[in-house]
Amino acid sequence: MVARFIAGVAGIVGAVIGSQAPGYTLQYMQNLTGRVDELRPIVEQFDADVGKYGYTRDRALIECETADGLLEALCTGYATTIRRFELLSAHLDELKAAGPYVRPLILMREAAENEVIRDIGRSVMKEFKPAVPVTLDGAAYAAGGFAVLWGGLTFIFGFLGALFGFGRR
Repeated sequence: MVARFIAGVAGIVGAVIGSQAPGYTLQYMQNLTGRVDELRPIVEQFDADVGKYGYTRDRALIECETADGLLEALCTGYATTIRRFELLSAHLDELKAAGPYVRPLILMREAAENEVIRDIGRSVMKEFKPAVPVTLDGAAYAAGGFAVLWGGLTFIFGFLGALFGFGRR
């Protein structure tokens, strides 16, 4: 009886937490879009500047690898900015291409693999305000969160009960 109650409460907590995934992902994408838009003019200016001398972005960055002195310092900054722009742009494109049911899963996968993505996720979380979801994807994630926590605890309590003989009459 107590185990079912705990599993039920955990399921409700899972539903509340899970239901926030689509809203959080949308806010994350808005933040990510701003970051990409901020870097775009810098990268476009770099491309235009090196293009004046017959260089492509990739060729200029390869040449930057052998630079030293002041040129090395400038190249390092541009190379870092360009790599970040390319990473964030590709990540944003992947999220935009995915459907609303898949986006939170992609975000979790990418955050597990990439520190830059985790940092953005942390900054979004600082400003994120939970809200009641009224979308189908919010309801689906709520149901998934409920199922995972309720089902997981029900299984664990059932297993422990069978193992130790609790619940026998």
